[in-house]
Amino acid sequence: MKFIPDYSLNIISEEDFSQKIVEIETTLEKIKIAGSYKAFDGIDIAYEYFLSQNSKASIVIVHGLSEFTKKYYEFIYYCLNQGFNVFIYDQRCHGLSGRLTDRIDLLHVDSFDDYVDDLTRFIDDVVLKTVEGPLYLYSHSMGSAVCALYLAKHTDKIEKAVFSAPMFVPVVDSVPLPIARMGVFVGRLFYGNKTKFLLTSEFDPDAQYKSDYCSSKARFEHNMKMRVENPSYQSTPLTFGWVHNSLIVNKKIFKKDVIDKIKTPILLFSAERDMTVENEPQYKFAKRCKNCQLIGVKDTTHAVLASDAETLTRVMKQTFDFFDF
Repeated sequence: MKFIPDYSLNIISEEDFSQKIVEIETTLEKIKIAGSYKAFDGIDIAYEYFLSQNSKASIVIVHGLSEFTKKYYEFIYYCLNQGFNVFIYDQRCHGLSGRLTDRIDLLHVDSFDDYVDDLTRFIDDVVLKTVEGPLYLYSHSMGSAVCALYLAKHTDKIEKAVFSAPMFVPVVDSVPLPIARMGVFVGRLFYGNKTKFLLTSEFDPDAQYKSDYCSSKARFEHNMKMRVENPSYQSTPLTFGWVHNSLIVNKKIFKKDVIDKIKTPILLFSAERDMTVENEPQYKFAKRCKNCQLIGVKDTTHAVLASDAETLTRVMKQTFDFFDF
């Protein structure tokens, strides 16, 4: 069953969100195709895809840290209504995909190259065996770091890509980045690579809305409701291994032979009030990557897709204009 688009762009208002998102979820549950594939190390990677009638292209969504497929249903609906097919998967240790430790909530990765391999297999073994035509990437935060590394290897497969608040360098409190790297390196040796990082937080089911995280209270509360109801969505605490890899991924991305290989046109959204990732590396990436256009999103936090309706309308219009032209 395919989605029938009307090509309108009516972003849900704050007041109508709780009702409209239920309608969207009901619609998407009826048309989704779900499955899983085996990653290189044997863990299951869960995915879903949605087909739009008379589609003009396909969008692959690569989510960020602690996220999951269902969190993107609102955005998926907007994409389908613009005539795009949508493919999305849960990254390892997220959502319905397999875990690498005995804790369902613990986020670990041995190397960001593993994330890249998962994306490569998803595109090659699921997406390209299902659809033809132009292929686009939409990524957020950690997902954008994964996509940057992917594009350096497979830029010919992707026609356009959007990076939303990319995590090239996470915000590190109190100490310079080199010292943070050294501290985590020592911690990995002492505590172990897959051990919970001492300064990371557990999932808090009673977390309250704060405007410095996102500007839409309704979207925040809906995300929390989904996470509270499903333990698979509660991935929050990080291992020493994950933290270590997040602090060195910029070294991989900013190698000259990596950035120079990216030929795919990129639209990069930089959130003005981002307190999760550093903005300066985004500017540096946009300057060095010849095909990257940077747009600063004013008065917006890291969770760009959880913005208020006015901001989200502007960001969605810029996104779809970029993909269409």
